[in-house]
Amino acid sequence: MQTRVTPFRPRRAGRLILLALGACLSAAPARAIDGGASASRGDALAQATVGIGTVTRPDDRYRLTRCSGVLIAADLVLTAAHCLNGDPVGAIVVFYRGSQAVSPVYTARTIARYSPDPGDLSAEAAGITLADLSLDLAVLRLSAPVRDRAPVPLASSPRRVPAALRMAGVGLSQRGVGRLRTARLVPLAASSTGLTIARAEGARVCLGDSGGPVVGQDRRGLFVWGVASAVITARAPCGNLVVVAPAAQVFGERAPGRLARSAE
Repeated sequence: MQTRVTPFRPRRAGRLILLALGACLSAAPARAIDGGASASRGDALAQATVGIGTVTRPDDRYRLTRCSGVLIAADLVLTAAHCLNGDPVGAIVVFYRGSQAVSPVYTARTIARYSPDPGDLSAEAAGITLADLSLDLAVLRLSAPVRDRAPVPLASSPRRVPAALRMAGVGLSQRGVGRLRTARLVPLAASSTGLTIARAEGARVCLGDSGGPVVGQDRRGLFVWGVASAVITARAPCGNLVVVAPAAQVFGERAPGRLARSAE
């Protein structure tokens, strides 16, 4: 069945560069969300957001990929699959207290990868086409369950895009673990499969924020709408137009540990 885009406030983006948000050591230093707000200790989104570092060896050198992710079960983390490309030698996951990283550090392994169906998106919606988009999701299993953090459940349907979204990212730097920041997102366009293009309000999303959770909220609390999969920008490495890979259509009844919330 053909899917259609639900426009919010479409606008032309002009000449754009579409970038996957993951970074490696050979690239320029990764930066966290530029602008936005520092995460607070009592914020449920900040409590569940993680920094992810994966080590790969595509040739005779080791390389580090830096990304973000979100705790969706006691021992499971959702992130962008391109953060884990190249058959990683290993992966570590770091949690935060407020904007600062804290111990312990967990090791993790990839247990699932998904390529969500983007649906249809017209050329007028945010000035891009689906052929340009990077949409991927992956689930990591932690070396041990996390007991002092509350996982964030997944959206139960990809068809009801929240009017307001929020994302978090850590933008790991070359000097170590970066600071956790959050930003508000305004949806601009979305397909019926849940692919969403959103604009960051008063902030720009940068390298290292890939895989960062994008959440909505209802009377029951936060839910994961998807993860930041790419940024659309004319000036790398940051931009304020974010492509969100939807989580609900991939998981649902197939979710590990029945992660998706039941619909009301």
